Amino acid sequence: MFPDVFVATQATANAWRHLTAVARTFQRNPALEADRYARTIQQTVTGGDAEKGGRGFEVALFGASQFIHFEEEYGRHVLGSEVRATLAERADDPRAWAAVDDLIRHDLSAFERTVATFGRNRHGDRSLAALLAALSGAAAVIDPDGTLPTFTLDGTEADPWSAKPRQVPEWRRQIMARLEAPETAEGTARELTEEQLTAIFPPEAFPGLDHVGRARLLCEQERDRLRSARMYYADADTTAVATRKAARPRKSPLDPQRVPSPSGFLVLDQPVDYAPGMAPLVAASWSVWHVPGHSEDGPTTWSLTLYTHTAATPPLAPLAPIGFERLTAGDVLATKHETTQKGAENADFASRAIVACWDLITQERVGRAVVDVTEERRKPVKVRADRRRGITDDGTVRLVTIRGRQESVPRPRPRETHGTGPTRRYDRGRWMVHEHTRDHCMNPALHSSGGCTHQDITVLDYPKGPADKPFLDTVYVVKAD
Repeated sequence: MFPDVFVATQATANAWRHLTAVARTFQRNPALEADRYARTIQQTVTGGDAEKGGRGFEVALFGASQFIHFEEEYGRHVLGSEVRATLAERADDPRAWAAVDDLIRHDLSAFERTVATFGRNRHGDRSLAALLAALSGAAAVIDPDGTLPTFTLDGTEADPWSAKPRQVPEWRRQIMARLEAPETAEGTARELTEEQLTAIFPPEAFPGLDHVGRARLLCEQERDRLRSARMYYADADTTAVATRKAARPRKSPLDPQRVPSPSGFLVLDQPVDYAPGMAPLVAASWSVWHVPGHSEDGPTTWSLTLYTHTAATPPLAPLAPIGFERLTAGDVLATKHETTQKGAENADFASRAIVACWDLITQERVGRAVVDVTEERRKPVKVRADRRRGITDDGTVRLVTIRGRQESVPRPRPRETHGTGPTRRYDRGRWMVHEHTRDHCMNPALHSSGGCTHQDITVLDYPKGPADKPFLDTVYVVKAD
């Protein structure tokens, strides 16, 4: 039997959250998310380590313990017929099904013994992958919206992520207040290593700074950035489109006109699970990066701070930094193919997700807009309070929402078969063109000579074909490795 309290590392809990979050997106959009889901399962199987945890079999044990906790907490049998059907469908391996059968029968000691054998069998990775697919798929059925808590040992688990546009300026004020506290710089110095802070502030550009001095400068720069940051709130649809866009290959270099504002603060309605074992991304701030003593004639560079969700109550904002990145104009950023070759999604996915949000917000500058941006203004009395705290921004939050899909009807073709040849697809019915990214040439006349520029354009899914025809059936061919 499992112990009364299943002790798991934070990396294991984060890996389970990431896996189930991707399983939920796969459940909503199987055609678009199948590749990412399969890749995440494989990364979970091979990820983690003995010291920090997060190994595949630990994630499977943790996931099984969650089902038991759900039953104990809510007093109901979570392994009902629908969940059992999902488990049976995903556990397409005899050893994985044996473990699932142990779980359904509540023989948890047998479940643990079965999972332990996977590492000693040459087919163990395949069986573990099938088991993780079954467990995460069942979790997506039990908790389709991701609102149920993850049960942990110490009781400091944050509530499910929930954000409202009106909270964004309040969180900014709270983060700034925390950054101004002297103990914040000392805590930052303890959390970040000498190597990490030196990478952010290299000695040649920032001479004479010790470890605590670099941490203090990092806090001061983040505070100054937030003072003038233009605030954005991306709704759930925008976050989902940006996450899928970040997972696709990117060819166009980062262009300054595709950054919404010189400095900004973006909060996501839905967390972005960017890597197994890592806390999900929920917000980011950015500003133009200036290096003392260096010329500003070169390409523009932006400093990016990534935030995750933490357990906190006012006056503390429920946000904590998880990464600091530098993005330079002309960078193409990591692509899906590069991360696949490395065998794991790295932290660059989080940066690409933020850049994808930038692309969606600014696409109207280079092509057809795909989002609507509305403004929610801050009350004058709160704006005056912000001014007293050194905030120069007016507190307006820009709500970013995906525009409605537009239908596309093909133009008539001059050649007709008159019944003597096969009917074209255009004439037989309608079909869906799935969401995709296009490397759009902005100067077609100069394309052949290489004098053109390209922009990364998102095309949302839309129906195509004659409006009076029914939709054609689509058959998806799945190839096993």
